[in-house]
Formats: sequence, structure tokens, C-alpha cells
Amino acid sequence: MKKVKVKVCVCTECVMNGAMDIIESIEGLKKLKVQLRLNSQFQVETDNCLTGEKHHGRSPLVMVEGELLEKCTSETVMSKILSHKA
Repeated sequence: MKKVKVKVCVCTECVMNGAMDIIESIEGLKKLKVQLRLNSQFQVETDNCLTGEKHHGRSPLVMVEGELLEKCTSETVMSKILSHKA
């Protein structure tokens, strides 16, 4: 079973721009894994500052399997996660 690693930035700017909604969506996807027939596990981590610098309007930031996504929405993150499913 493939493990998809997801890191969500939870700095103040990212949280104010929807990072918590993205985390909730990922958790919901974990619960729907059987119904969607996903052969993957999702490892979700949070990071206080994903890039180590100010985001300057690029938030929220999410990293899926090492790929940095900027100005994320729940939909874009779910799409990226599902593209990595086994």
C-alpha cells in the first residue's frame, strides 16, 4: 500500500487563508478511503513554516510528496493527493 505524505503549513498567514479547512478535507478523505477504493495511506503533518520564509501572498502552502503547492484550496490538494494514489 502506497503512503502519500502531505505537509500543511500552519503559520498564521496560512491558517487565516484556509489551512485548517484543507486539513479537515484530508481527514475526510482518509475516512472515505474504502468507499473510494483508494489503495493508499495518507500521512498528514503540520509545519509552523513550511518554506522557512514569509509567503508573501502565496498561502496556504501544502507539500504533497515533496511538491510545493501555493494558494491551495481543498479541491487542488485533494486532486493532487488522488493523482498519487496507487
